[in-house]
Amino acid sequence: MGLSKILFLCISTTIMVHLHAQVSANFGAPKFVPLDGKKLLIIGQDLGAVGGLDTHTNGYVDSFSSHVPAGVTSYTSLPNLAGLNHLDNWGSGDVHAEAYFNDATFNNSFMVIGLYLVGVLEDINNGVVDDDIKTLANWVKEKDRPIFLRIGYEFDGSWNGYNPTQFKNAWKHIVHIFDAENVSNVAYVWQSSGLNFTNIMDWYPGDEYVNWMGYSHFDGENMGQSIRDFGEERDKPIMIAEATPKVDLQNGNPEIYWTNWFEPLFNEIYTTNRIKALAYINVDWDSQFMWSGDGWGDSRVQEVPFIKEKWELEISKSPWITASDNILNTINYSNWVIPTDTQNDGELKKNELVINKVKGVLQITNKDNKVMDEVYIHDFLGRVIYRNNYPNVQYNILTNLLYQKPIIIVAKINGNSLYTKISY
Repeated sequence: MGLSKILFLCISTTIMVHLHAQVSANFGAPKFVPLDGKKLLIIGQDLGAVGGLDTHTNGYVDSFSSHVPAGVTSYTSLPNLAGLNHLDNWGSGDVHAEAYFNDATFNNSFMVIGLYLVGVLEDINNGVVDDDIKTLANWVKEKDRPIFLRIGYEFDGSWNGYNPTQFKNAWKHIVHIFDAENVSNVAYVWQSSGLNFTNIMDWYPGDEYVNWMGYSHFDGENMGQSIRDFGEERDKPIMIAEATPKVDLQNGNPEIYWTNWFEPLFNEIYTTNRIKALAYINVDWDSQFMWSGDGWGDSRVQEVPFIKEKWELEISKSPWITASDNILNTINYSNWVIPTDTQNDGELKKNELVINKVKGVLQITNKDNKVMDEVYIHDFLGRVIYRNNYPNVQYNILTNLLYQKPIIIVAKINGNSLYTKISY
């Protein structure tokens, strides 16, 4: 077999993998991002901290019932998915992700899940925990609302000990299983510790596998700058995925706490358009065994009248998105999600597209002249270089916008993907 034919077969195989393997990540597109200037408010990180449940009635939601957060945070782990379908407590508060979906208070809220992977990267890469990953994938799919998945959160934290190569491979392995299970209501969040290490790229699985970037914001100086810079470079939306002032708000001067920590945080969010979400940890840390004695304090904003009043005034401002009947529209949910009744109907159909080049314009139609739901174009590395999700019978694309060649053109009709490879 000639070398050129071998190379063609290898490349073709790679492309087929990418076409099948990006149902969930949408080639790293900015999924579930609000309009410019808008910010998603998320509260966590355990049942007691969030409140608003029949079993937990002294949390954030119980004090801010008119501002139920747009999202809540929860946690689970591989293997065994602790805290997903049943209640668990690791000394850091009760965790039970399913509980939020069983309570009408949170009918208009999405979820942000931290997926703990410490000590299990090798097992993930060897397929040992595939069944658990499939279970998680189908749990997410069944929710039919946005789920932000923070795979191996704080990947660069020394306390996690994630080997960069193993981490990247495990990330891709998880995404590919979600792809195989046709999960489309997930967005993948690549979250650093916020400590501005210079080598964060070592853990980066690739643009096509990451929808959002994120970082933790505690009491360090200029936390998250490396992620903000990298997000700008890679054109990714940013989530402040864990934020807490690391003080006891009930002891000391609340005005100083607000001026020194809360005010700069909100200013950073308002002046950085790329920051699209804030996940605040509203917890009495010192009362929890895991954190007691480590100086985390008590960050519950509802417990200090001055802080509570300032907080409520802040989140009432126009940028903030909280729970509402319209929340799915505000983040363009339907643009990204395959309806659950059609998720198993999709298939790939090669060379069903009709491509003409006329005076520097690619004209894209299909053999049956049907309305196409969307069209996107990616290069041989799986990177999306063009996307149009407005239905049309014919798409006209200027070739000077397509800086990579050869390219793969994919159009979707009723859940089916039509594709072709061209050079021009």
